[in-house]
Amino acid sequence: MAETEVASPTEETSQQDFDIDLNLGNLDLTSQDFDFDEVGGHIQENLEDETVKEALQKGLDLRVYARQIEEDLMKVEQESLDDYIAEAVNMAALHSAIQECDFTLQQMENLLGTFQADLGNISEEIQNLQDQSLSMNQKLKNRKVVQERVGAHVQALSISPDLVDAICNEQVGDKFQEALGELHTKLTFAGGLSPDVKSITDVSVDLEKLKMKAVTKIRESCMQKIGAMKKPMSNPQLQQNALLKQKPSFEFVVKHHRQIAAEIRDEYIDTMGKVQLTYFKTYLARLLKLQYEEVPDKDDLLGTEDTVKRGFFSSKPSLKSRSTTFTIGDRGKVLQELESPILVPLAVKERDDIRLPYERIFRSFQYALLDNCAREFLFCSEFFSVKDARAYEFFKTVMGKTLALLQKHIETYVQTTYDSISLVLCARICSAYEDIMNKKNIPCLQPYFESCLEMIWPRFTTIINLNTESVKLTDPQKLAAADTRPHYIVRRYAEYSGALLSLQEGKVYEQVTTGLDQLREEVENFILRMAAEFPGRKEQLIFLINNYDMMLSVYQEHLHATQGEAIRIHLKVKTQEFVEEELSPHIGGLMAFVKQTELQLKRSETINVDPKRVQALISGFAKDWKVAIASMNEDVMRAFTNFKNGTVIIESILTQFVDYYDRFLALLKLPAFKRTTGTWTDLVGQHNIIVEIKKHRTTF
Repeated sequence: MAETEVASPTEETSQQDFDIDLNLGNLDLTSQDFDFDEVGGHIQENLEDETVKEALQKGLDLRVYARQIEEDLMKVEQESLDDYIAEAVNMAALHSAIQECDFTLQQMENLLGTFQADLGNISEEIQNLQDQSLSMNQKLKNRKVVQERVGAHVQALSISPDLVDAICNEQVGDKFQEALGELHTKLTFAGGLSPDVKSITDVSVDLEKLKMKAVTKIRESCMQKIGAMKKPMSNPQLQQNALLKQKPSFEFVVKHHRQIAAEIRDEYIDTMGKVQLTYFKTYLARLLKLQYEEVPDKDDLLGTEDTVKRGFFSSKPSLKSRSTTFTIGDRGKVLQELESPILVPLAVKERDDIRLPYERIFRSFQYALLDNCAREFLFCSEFFSVKDARAYEFFKTVMGKTLALLQKHIETYVQTTYDSISLVLCARICSAYEDIMNKKNIPCLQPYFESCLEMIWPRFTTIINLNTESVKLTDPQKLAAADTRPHYIVRRYAEYSGALLSLQEGKVYEQVTTGLDQLREEVENFILRMAAEFPGRKEQLIFLINNYDMMLSVYQEHLHATQGEAIRIHLKVKTQEFVEEELSPHIGGLMAFVKQTELQLKRSETINVDPKRVQALISGFAKDWKVAIASMNEDVMRAFTNFKNGTVIIESILTQFVDYYDRFLALLKLPAFKRTTGTWTDLVGQHNIIVEIKKHRTTF
């Protein structure tokens, strides 16, 4: 410790050389003052130190040990001081650098503070700018809204020179109608505003003038085209097409001047109604000049006596211009020409001065009506913008008088005609045209066609009832001498019923079916009454067969097997009876013998054989069988002129002839007919009969 307290001169010199006033501030560790009063407080704690405990345990002197430690501390302190002194320049430089850094940091702090203050100001300015931007944006939006509304308002109300020029100077056409659309928009817009609006008061007068100018021009144009329809030889369809092109113009008038629109509509209704009425009145009158001069009347009934009408100055029948009454002929072709062009009276009359049945005239003016009405209905629906019930009512105002004219004509014809075939043809024409209109979805003529049918069918029923009654009241005794050939009344009925049935192909009419059923019953009764006028049963059967065969042939010709079934049954029964009647004069005895003997065998009765009778039958047959075949063949040839029917009957007779003889031979083979002495003589071989029959097969 003493050595450390005395310093050598060299050390003093060194200390003096480095006696530098270092102001290290907080970094100067030697400048700290220690409070040794606190050391006592820690003695106890130091005694508990592990190092102290270890020294005590070793028995060391604490004072020596303390001095040693103190020396070590001084040494460490001196070394530390030497380190500090060695690093004094660096520490001074570091201190200067730290001071400069502090100064620089202070400047930076001041600069950052200023910058922070500036940023705060800028943030406020940005907030102010943002608020201003939002305000300006809202103002811009408001101005745009106002501009759009005001601009639209101004645009909707402003009247351009081009608009005025188009309305005032352009003809009614595409450019004019384009201007009408613009004017309509302005009028509609102005009409939706209050009259107190200043802009309305400024333009209302000009808009009204333009509107009246446009309405006036449209009215003149429409009236001109409607008036052109009245000119002779004009085509109303062309004017209607021109009006359809001006439909937007007429719609403008409807929206802005209903009185003028009503005037145009009324003028069209009146004009077109007169045009259609005049056309059909003239056309119908010219068509009727082509009709047959002579038509069926009240005397042209099935039961009327078979006479012909004659000319006043001639004894020859006047049939050139008369329609068929009970036959259809080629009249049914009119149903295949439903959509053929209408008749042109002048062109038809120039061709050999021909005459036509009424149904062809009826077809022609009905088809003309169909075409005109379909076109008229579509035009009215399109141009006047009416639909459904309103369209039909409008159509009736235009075509009502024309339809009434034609209905009156049809009613007059129906009430006076006795041509039932013509009525059925007219009914089918009406039904066909009604179907055509329905397929086109144009129902305007449905009530008209229904009214026509309501007039036609009752009259048809009346006429067919008159024919039925005429047959019922016919007295066979008052007619000419009876003839076995088909009666003219039956012939008429067959042709008449066949004609009516042929007109039902594809469509069945209850009135026709019911009427024919009643008429057939009366005709069958008449045939029976007429047959009763013949004295012999054979003649009666011939008459019945001929009439039934003729009726059946007509039914087969018209392919109506159902209607002919009852007649076929009657014909079969009467033919079988006629076969028996025809055989009876020739082999009646043999027939009676066969029937009687077969009946006895069936009843198991005892057969009493008379050899003389049997031999007489055999001899008589052998003598007359060839004559009988020839005679029956001649009788059938005379009685039945129908080749097919005569062939069937003669074959039935000869078949039955052979059958009776075969049955007779079969009976002769029975034990009861075996002779005790000899055999039956003069028996004819079956082969001989067959050969003879074949000779007569080519007769028919």
